[in-house]
Amino acid sequence: MKIHAPNAELVARRDWTDGLATFSVRPAGWTLPDFVPGQFTNLALPEGEDWDAVEGAAVRRAYSIASPPGQDALEFFVRRVDGGALTPRLFDLEVGAQLHMDTRAAGHFTLEGAQDAEVLLLVGTGTGVAPYRSMLLDPDSGLDRFRRIVLVYSDRTAADIGHAEEFEALAAEREGFAFLPTLTRADDAWDGLRGRVQGHLTPEAFTALLDAELSPERVQVFLCGNPEMVTQVVEGLDALGFKKHRKRDPGQVHFEKYW
Repeated sequence: MKIHAPNAELVARRDWTDGLATFSVRPAGWTLPDFVPGQFTNLALPEGEDWDAVEGAAVRRAYSIASPPGQDALEFFVRRVDGGALTPRLFDLEVGAQLHMDTRAAGHFTLEGAQDAEVLLLVGTGTGVAPYRSMLLDPDSGLDRFRRIVLVYSDRTAADIGHAEEFEALAAEREGFAFLPTLTRADDAWDGLRGRVQGHLTPEAFTALLDAELSPERVQVFLCGNPEMVTQVVEGLDALGFKKHRKRDPGQVHFEKYW
């Protein structure tokens, strides 16, 4: 795709760690399209020093939208990948910098495909939590179809759990919502869950944690993040009778693999 000019501006950023940040990008001269929480769009920077240096060639990557609809900018929760084609350059940008953002959103990792259920289980690793933030902050996303909503969020250390205070506040004020972060490299000060998400998604662990049954009749599951995590959890759920969701064949497991 040839891109000959920027069309957006970095208007804010929040750095959680040296290589983890939330970027807020606002259109320049155009209006954000409607989108559904869970969808993604693309950010891009030129391959060369400027937009026309190599005839409009650009480095373009897809990122889940981490903010709800109705804002004047879109937020993206991004981890820098050393040696990556785009993220190191994104992290070099200062507020006010120009970049390109696609003028439409896409993707089917949304709540529209989820069936009504007792429990909506949102499982994310790393920046895979981004689409869930969009869903949870949107008052019109249809979360009232579920009696309980559980966000299981895994990363290495407490510092890596971006937007943790926001999720904790939601858990305190929203009846039926539980925020369960779990760390794979927790220090002695951490008093929460430890280990990979897979260890908390066995029937026994799930029941002990939430006093609920992990069954396809009661739970809709969303998985987003590390492909290895997604594969392992899908295999475990398959053994319990869960089925992958398809548009023409509705199931209980919806997933999006990162990288």
